[in-house]
Amino acid sequence: MADYFGSSINSSPVVVFPAGVEIKDARAVALSLKDGALVKAEAGKIVLGISIVETDTDVKAGDDITVQVKDIGEWVAGGAVQAGDFIAGIALSSADKAGTWVTVQVTKSGYKAATAG
Repeated sequence: MADYFGSSINSSPVVVFPAGVEIKDARAVALSLKDGALVKAEAGKIVLGISIVETDTDVKAGDDITVQVKDIGEWVAGGAVQAGDFIAGIALSSADKAGTWVTVQVTKSGYKAATAG
């Protein structure tokens, strides 16, 4: 039987990283990592997860942000969304326009190559 000196598995649904830039209205937005810090996710970019900010406050560069990386949460749609959409997860509800809250299960469901630019 093997001997284990501890567990390297973190089962927490969240991680904490610093904001790389000021993020306006940082509540429940999709975030990506750039140079080890968080930025708002852009279309076609890999998404780390959903920000968990308890109020609609702005976040300053360097502030720590808790990011949900698995399970089910909600974020604000950046445009029209259909249930079943997203590569970083599965939309569990739909949105007709930007600014609508959408329930999402974070699953890291696939891969899309980043676009040049």
